[in-house]
Amino acid sequence: MSAQATWEEAGAVIEGTTSDMLLLLENEELLLEEQEGQLIAEIDTVLSPVVDFDYISKLVMGKYYRKASKDQRVAFSAVFKTTLLKTYAKALLGFQIKTYAMVPPKRKSPDKRKQIVTVDVFAADGTKFSIVYYMKKKEEGWRLVNALLDGINLRLTFKNQFAEMVQKNRGDVGAVIDHWKEKVDPGKSEA
Repeated sequence: MSAQATWEEAGAVIEGTTSDMLLLLENEELLLEEQEGQLIAEIDTVLSPVVDFDYISKLVMGKYYRKASKDQRVAFSAVFKTTLLKTYAKALLGFQIKTYAMVPPKRKSPDKRKQIVTVDVFAADGTKFSIVYYMKKKEEGWRLVNALLDGINLRLTFKNQFAEMVQKNRGDVGAVIDHWKEKVDPGKSEA
């Protein structure tokens, strides 16, 4: 398998997902504020087969992953997934993305199991945003493991937030997870 064919496979996953997201935005009823829960559920349906939420949450936890219990790891993965889904929903609504263009790679990846796929998205007002997706080939297919939005590394940003919160909470990973959950899903924390 050539590197170009490999990029094309990873790119096809991103292109299909991007196309599916734009189809969601065509459903004006889903875009109403009172439909936020339904929109997030629809986004989850599109993204879950593509995004490796567990892998990303592990990297976001960083060195604290090893210190966390299995239950804490599972809890953070779930709350982090909700964070990403809500972040994505707000971005879709806020940017009012109307179209996109796949950007061919400038060079081949040195590792066929890792590909970088860039997409330029265009808002209704013509503003262009570049999204760089980091894809990794896993048993179940190509999975998204990180993204840069106009140069902002989302995984690193969340990792820094997590580490800062752990420091403020004197190393209490459980407290950080509870606080994060309350921030993302107010009133839904388990007692």
